[in-house]
Amino acid sequence: MRIMSLRVTPVARVLAIIYGVLGFAYVPTLLLVGAKQMTLPIGIVGPLVFLSLNLHFALPTHFVTGVLSAAGASVCYTVTGWLTGAAAVLAFNFVARRIGGIDASVLTSSSPAIKGGPTDSL
Repeated sequence: MRIMSLRVTPVARVLAIIYGVLGFAYVPTLLLVGAKQMTLPIGIVGPLVFLSLNLHFALPTHFVTGVLSAAGASVCYTVTGWLTGAAAVLAFNFVARRIGGIDASVLTSSSPAIKGGPTDSL
């Protein structure tokens, strides 16, 4: 079996969720390590690729601003995750079309047949 292309939206959505969850933990982590400021990227971030707008903010000093900063970081990282996932899928699709697809194998696990299930009538 050969993978010829992937759909952009599902992969971008998964990366957006992962980045968003990790982005929410970003502000408390900065506070624990004693950083002087926080930098929030909006754009495409990956190994060897860094096409993003970096927003620099002071660390929060109050609980309410900390919660708002964590929510803002989560939104920025969610957008960055979606853009990065979409760019990765577009790059994969471009390369896969040029080389005729990527070899893949499917691993399945066998489950015991249930009596009276849809396969009994076959």
